[in-house]
Amino acid sequence: MTTGRKAMLQENVFGPKGERLVHVLPIQVSEENEDYCLCITVTRDEEVYITFMKIINKGLKEMYMIQDVWYLEDLTLVDGKDATSDNPHLDLHFQTVYSWEASSTAAKYAFVRSLRKVNKVYLQKDIQFLNFDSDFIQEMNFFGVPEDTLLVIQLC
Repeated sequence: MTTGRKAMLQENVFGPKGERLVHVLPIQVSEENEDYCLCITVTRDEEVYITFMKIINKGLKEMYMIQDVWYLEDLTLVDGKDATSDNPHLDLHFQTVYSWEASSTAAKYAFVRSLRKVNKVYLQKDIQFLNFDSDFIQEMNFFGVPEDTLLVIQLC
């Protein structure tokens, strides 16, 4: 997801509601002229939401449609499906299980790191994270690397 789109979502969708957009995960769906994403937002009252958005491209303009919203406190489990392979799929377990395909495995891991971080800061809830490589879901604040960039250093 481009920084420009994140800024547009903040300005047009979440800012007017008094929410701060923390992270955007592009979702793979095969429909022309439409993009989908999961957004993590925090309200002024420090409630954390996960919002499923549909973005319709109309020339130079975009229309934003909220498809569904969940409280982070209702999330019980995040399943990465397979920690041993390059896999962009994940399940979010609320009262219902929702299956998603991220735009990439790296995007999936960046989203999960953001979920863990906002949970730690705002809720301190015991959310289970299954089938993830633990090395990649830890906070990555070393060397000034942005949270959505993965840096791997191998010393020989």
